[in-house]
Amino acid sequence: MSGRPTRVALIGSGFIADVHLQVLRAVPGVTVVALCDPARSRAAALAGKYGVKGVFADLGEMLQAGGIDAVHVLVPPALHASIARQCLQAGVHVLVEKPLVQRAEEVAELRDLAAAQRRVLAVNHNQTFHPAVLRLQNHLAAGRLGRLEHLALQHHVPLRQLQTGDVSHFMFQTEANILWEQGVHLFSMVYALLGPCRRVRTITGARRKLPNGVEFVTEWLLDLECEGGTASVRMAYGRPLLETTLQAIGSDGAALLDLQRGSCWLRRKTRWLDFLDHGRNLAGGSLHLAGRAIGAVAGYELPLFGLGFPDDPFLRGMRGSLRSFHAAVRTGSQLGAGITPQAAHAVLDLCMQTAIAAGVSLEAPPAPRQLPEPGRARAGEVVVLGGTGFLGRRCVRLLQKANKPVTLVVRKPDLLPPELRQGDVRIFAGDAGDREVLARAFAGADAVLHLATAAGTDPTQVEKAMAEAVRTAGEVALAAKVRRLVYTSSTAALWLGERRSLAGNCGTDPQPAARSAYARGKIAAENELRQLRGKGLEITIVRPAIVVGEGGIAEHSGVGMWVRDNHCVGWGRGTHGLPFVLADDCAVGLVGALSSRAAADQDYNLAGDVRLTAREYIEELTVRSGRDYRFHATPLWWMWLQEFGKYLVTVAARRPREWPAYRDFKSRGFLSVLDCSDSKRDLGFAPETDRARFVQRVFEPGSVS
Repeated sequence: MSGRPTRVALIGSGFIADVHLQVLRAVPGVTVVALCDPARSRAAALAGKYGVKGVFADLGEMLQAGGIDAVHVLVPPALHASIARQCLQAGVHVLVEKPLVQRAEEVAELRDLAAAQRRVLAVNHNQTFHPAVLRLQNHLAAGRLGRLEHLALQHHVPLRQLQTGDVSHFMFQTEANILWEQGVHLFSMVYALLGPCRRVRTITGARRKLPNGVEFVTEWLLDLECEGGTASVRMAYGRPLLETTLQAIGSDGAALLDLQRGSCWLRRKTRWLDFLDHGRNLAGGSLHLAGRAIGAVAGYELPLFGLGFPDDPFLRGMRGSLRSFHAAVRTGSQLGAGITPQAAHAVLDLCMQTAIAAGVSLEAPPAPRQLPEPGRARAGEVVVLGGTGFLGRRCVRLLQKANKPVTLVVRKPDLLPPELRQGDVRIFAGDAGDREVLARAFAGADAVLHLATAAGTDPTQVEKAMAEAVRTAGEVALAAKVRRLVYTSSTAALWLGERRSLAGNCGTDPQPAARSAYARGKIAAENELRQLRGKGLEITIVRPAIVVGEGGIAEHSGVGMWVRDNHCVGWGRGTHGLPFVLADDCAVGLVGALSSRAAADQDYNLAGDVRLTAREYIEELTVRSGRDYRFHATPLWWMWLQEFGKYLVTVAARRPREWPAYRDFKSRGFLSVLDCSDSKRDLGFAPETDRARFVQRVFEPGSVS
């Protein structure tokens, strides 16, 4: 391949494909020539972002077209073996995202096929190229720890999907899959440092029942006996703090690795008295950590100007793994030991040993019974878009309690809870912006409750996507002769930066260009619907304020800018009351808007009567959760100046971002008071008035009688 770059194709165009494309820019002698994904439009969008010319929906077609030397297989694990086999048979080199395959016994076939084809086969165990792990290996090679005796790994991880209930990912499909998805990162490091595992003992912690029926283990404690020593591994999932550490203990020294921040602090025996020995080791650690601190800051800023690769341990580990693979492809050099088929076999064997020792199932639970075909609309049928969300679930329950027939349009019907699968709720599978799906669901319906936020996946197109989806729903409802459409907008669509009182008919912000993309999207969506008023479809617009309650996100953006999940930078000093509204109370108002005669073609705001300040909210959250929540009172002008500074840096680096309009910051301060007397009069909206009970319903809902 000398004289020309290695021509690479990526198979799969999800999140990890974007990472591979970013990192491949820093791998010499490589050019990406094609992307392949059955969802061709998704592949085309990613190809356009990175200037990749070839886009295919069929793997066979791409391989037959030729002009490819190597592929990265970035599809769900169940497809790894078959796709890797097909690519090796076509004579191309193959890098597979972890895990290489799903079972250790499948590795030999692919390894032998690669050898027969004289092609490189590797697995992307990128953690074995983590900068701190490489530093530890250098210390071990130099004998600074003496004989390595034990590793202690802690993996403490939030999983967003556990909070949102979106458990369609591979790691949630069986009780054991979390080992093949997350465990492989830790197991690959254990193998790289201690060799194959001979015996596993496990203790499992609490289990959590997922919507798909899987009993998800949230905590694992493993005791490993390996060829080169022992290891203990703790994995905890769904926790607030992200923290991954590795402690290596040798006969003559130890090292503590912070894998999130890329540090490796070495402690060694010295010839000095204890107090000097301690001082020497602490001083050495201080120098190393100071260097990492400088590297982390410079490593963020300089790459913005094209001056180096990001000082991000994950991206640097990815770069090391990809470089090793492509060096082997181009020059025939040896693969890094952590990404060979032998390493893949050892890691998969450890996954299996752990699953067996823990007694977790490798099989998916029985598939839920097939949903009945939705029949014809019943008298008074209400179609709910977004009916499985935070507010949607409450609205559906209220409608069912009132004996209203309900129809749902959902993207993932297999994840519906049992109570919605009994046949009394009509289910249409599809997207809330799909005209054909909506036409079928709306046919014969009496009303539509629109709770979905169809913002798309491209952050630059949020406003357009939201407006188009809502316009489509309105047009379809009009064509289907639906009586009323209730659209759930947001108070983000209002101008709230002045001290005044606003009723529901106040109108949206007259300067949408000076607002954020989300606010502009809501304003545009409302404008689209207003153009349909008076044509035979009653359109009611309802704008909830800061919605809180059981099952919601405590770190609400209406309180402030959450720079961390426990650090809130206030939209101002946090001393005036905010328009909180309980989710249950909000649902009453939304459902009331479906039938109230007075609500036809009207606009309403929904805000509660208990107005906690941002400071008071954070104080209550701290006391009742036991966590270290912090509120940082910040003048709006100072917040804006900081964002303006970031804007200047990104523009100078030719990475433009949205202009941080001061008007948007000021509106987020909620200086205006929302007058909801019209909502109470017309919609039956009756928010909680007692402060103590309100706080209890927000933070301790199970204790409310």
